[in-house]
Amino acid sequence: MVRWVVTTWCLMSVWGCAHPAVQPDTQEQSAIAFAQKVLKEMSQGLEKLRVSLGTTLQERGTYRIFAADFFPHNVTTADMMQNFARFCTQIGGTLVQSVCQAGPAEANQVKFLVHTEDQSPKNKQFVRMHIMVYEPVGAPSEEFLRAILPYR
Repeated sequence: MVRWVVTTWCLMSVWGCAHPAVQPDTQEQSAIAFAQKVLKEMSQGLEKLRVSLGTTLQERGTYRIFAADFFPHNVTTADMMQNFARFCTQIGGTLVQSVCQAGPAEANQVKFLVHTEDQSPKNKQFVRMHIMVYEPVGAPSEEFLRAILPYR
């Protein structure tokens, strides 16, 4: 009974619980949509509201860039990458460092790139992460591959 009450409270409350492991929706194909879900589920308290305000989405013609700063609770960079690795596997790719690459039949095909950076202060009073997701629109263009080159 107590477990049910806590679970219900977490789901309905702004103060809800943070989840380090986020399961991708089986029909989701967009890394940016998945990133938005990850940020909400990994945030706690009022950060759940603030995370939506601190995000940007840029359209660059042949690709999109999603960027966000957020303050996760009990979440590490490794947790973030594990979530994106699961998503990459679900959409038929393999996460190599920060790049989700397609299978051998689609040589040199990049599905998305995720870059995370821990921007916490040295005294670790709080944890602050910056995340960027680069996602091609259609097949990856030369412009997209040049844009992600510094992160590969």
